[in-house]
Amino acid sequence: MMFWKKQTREQREEKNAKHIPLAKYTEGGRIATLMGLIHILLIALTITASVSKRGQAGIYVGVMMLLVMVSAAVGFVIGINSFRETDKFFRYSYIGTIMNASIWIGILGLYLTYV
Repeated sequence: MMFWKKQTREQREEKNAKHIPLAKYTEGGRIATLMGLIHILLIALTITASVSKRGQAGIYVGVMMLLVMVSAAVGFVIGINSFRETDKFFRYSYIGTIMNASIWIGILGLYLTYV
C-alpha cells in the first residue's frame, strides 16, 4: 500500500503558484505585528530588570512600561487602520491589532490594580 504519490511537475508548479508573497499582506498589519513583538521583548526586559534589582529598579522601569503602553496604543491604531487596505490579506492585521490591544489592556490593568 502506497501512502504517497510522486508529484508531477505540473502539481509542483501549481503548489508554488499558491504561495502568497509577503507583499500581499497589509503593510500596517506587518508594522503592528512587529511593534507587538518589540513590546513583548521590552516587557520581558523590564520584568528582568525589576526582578534582578529585587523590586528596587526605580523610575526607569515605570517610564519604560509607560512608553510601551503608549506605543502599544499607537500599534493598535496602525493595526485598525490597516484594515482599510484593499486586495490584501489581513492575517498580520489581526495578529498585530490583537497583540497590541492585549498588551495595552494588560499594562493598564496592572496600573489600575496597583495604584
